Amino acid sequence: MFQNFELETFIMILLLLIIISMIPLIELKYQSDLYDNIDTFNKYCLNNDIKLINNLDVKETYMWNISKYILDYNNLSNFFNEKNETSNRDYLALDRYVSKITINNNNIDNIMKIYNYYLYMSLGLFIFLMVFFIYQLYVFISMNADDDLKICIAGSSKLEIQDSFRYYIYLLSVYIILLIIFFSIILKKLTELYADTDAYEYLMLMKEFDILLKENKSANSAIVDIIKTHSKSKINDISYTTINNSEVSTELLKIYNKNKLVKYENNDNYKITLNNIEKLEYYNSDDAKNKIKNKVEDIFRFIYVYIFFVIVPLYILSISLQGNYIYLLFVIIFAIIFSISVYNVYNTLQS
Repeated sequence: MFQNFELETFIMILLLLIIISMIPLIELKYQSDLYDNIDTFNKYCLNNDIKLINNLDVKETYMWNISKYILDYNNLSNFFNEKNETSNRDYLALDRYVSKITINNNNIDNIMKIYNYYLYMSLGLFIFLMVFFIYQLYVFISMNADDDLKICIAGSSKLEIQDSFRYYIYLLSVYIILLIIFFSIILKKLTELYADTDAYEYLMLMKEFDILLKENKSANSAIVDIIKTHSKSKINDISYTTINNSEVSTELLKIYNKNKLVKYENNDNYKITLNNIEKLEYYNSDDAKNKIKNKVEDIFRFIYVYIFFVIVPLYILSISLQGNYIYLLFVIIFAIIFSISVYNVYNTLQS
C-alpha cells in the first residue's frame, strides 16, 4: 500500500498535470500530419495532375486547415482596421508576445489559438508546483524553528533530517526552474509558428474574400463573380470555392491591379483592400506550407524533454511505493484516460 500518502499524492497530481500540458503539442503535430496526409492523398488520387489539384475546394487544402487550426478564425473580425484608419494594412499586426489584447476597450484573446491553448493547459501545473514549493518551504522553516521536532526517520537525528530536507528543497527548486525555462522556450517556439510563417496573412486574406462573398454587394460584383464562376459549388462560403486555381487568382489580380486603392464595401465598415492578393498562389505553394511544417516539427521535438520531467517523479513514486507497481499502473492509466477526456471535452467545446 501507500507508504507516504502526501508525497505519492503530490507526484500523481504532478504526473497528471504534466500529461495535460503535453496534449497541445501532441495535438498540433497530429493535426499537421493529418492535413499533410490529406494533401498527399489528394495528389495521389488525382494522379498528381496540377490542373485537377488546383480545382480542389479550399477546405481540402493543407494551408486552409492548418491556418484555421492554429489561428482563431471566429475571432478574425476583431482584428480588421476600419476604413478611416491611416494604417496601410487592412488588419492589425500580429502581437506575438501577449495572450490577451485590448481592442476598442475590450480585452479579448489574441488570435494565437494554440499558444493560448498550451498556456492554459500548462497553467495548472505551475500553480500546483508553486503552491507545493511554498508549502515545503513552510515545512522546512517550521522544522528549523521547532525544538521539539519529532524524529520521523528511525536512527536519524534532527540535524540529519534538516540537512536532507534542505537538499530536497534545492533539488525541487532546480526542477521547477528547469521546467519554467523549458516552458518559456516552448512558448517562444509557438510564437515563431505565427511570426515566421504566412498563416495569419493568408487567413486574413481568405476572411476578406469570405466577407465579400457572403455579403455579395453589387459594388464588389467583379470580384465575387470571378470566385463564383470558377467554383464547383455555389455555396457562398470561401472554404467551398476553388480560389486556389491559378486561373482564378490571375483574374482576381487583374481586377485588383486596375484600382489598388479601392476599399471594398462591407456591412461592418472594415478596411478591405485584398491586401497581399498577389501572394495568393504562393500561400498554397510548398514553400509556404513547409514553413509551417518545419515550425511544427521544431516544436514537437521538445516533447522528448518532457520525458525527463516525467521520469523523475515516476522514479520517486516507484521508490515510495516499494514495489507496489500495480498502484503506479492504475495512476498512469487514470492519468491517460483523464487527459484524453479533457482533450475531447475541449475539442467539443471549440467546435
